[in-house]
Amino acid sequence: MAVESTEHITIRICTDPWEEVDVDAFVCPTNSTGVMSRHPAAKLKELAGPHVEERAMRHAPLAVGAALVTDAGPMKARNLIHVPNTLEPGGRVQVEDVLRATAAVLVTCRVKGFNSLAVPLMGAFDGGVPAEEAARAIHSEFRSYRGDRAISVLLMAKDGDEVEVFELAIEGSG
Repeated sequence: MAVESTEHITIRICTDPWEEVDVDAFVCPTNSTGVMSRHPAAKLKELAGPHVEERAMRHAPLAVGAALVTDAGPMKARNLIHVPNTLEPGGRVQVEDVLRATAAVLVTCRVKGFNSLAVPLMGAFDGGVPAEEAARAIHSEFRSYRGDRAISVLLMAKDGDEVEVFELAIEGSG
């Protein structure tokens, strides 16, 4: 699988079970209401526990491009970074929303001192953007990272199709 590494960031594709991924934070793409009813947020709520949705909803509405950190329950990831990329569950997502959400993740990493992340494909669902565009947006935002410490990013692919779109995003940037 494709791997990209610079002095600032290492990006790899990962197909491990989400609950087993040992990172500082797992990104939870969601909506401004904090409701975690659609994939990948619904899967993360199932793995981390319903309390994470309750905590996110307490801070609603969250702007697209904002971020909220909660614990990750029994997952090996220590935190969840909730990043809205749409206003409401199932709402329309634009490529710019995926870029803003990814930028919010990077700001959160800098502020919280996170060095390792797991990031599912976000924004690619019915009403979302094509998976290839979403993967390119996520990858380009991470690739442009120039922080003061290195970050390791795992692009979490749920199946072979997502592995392929992440590989195309990485290979197409070279």
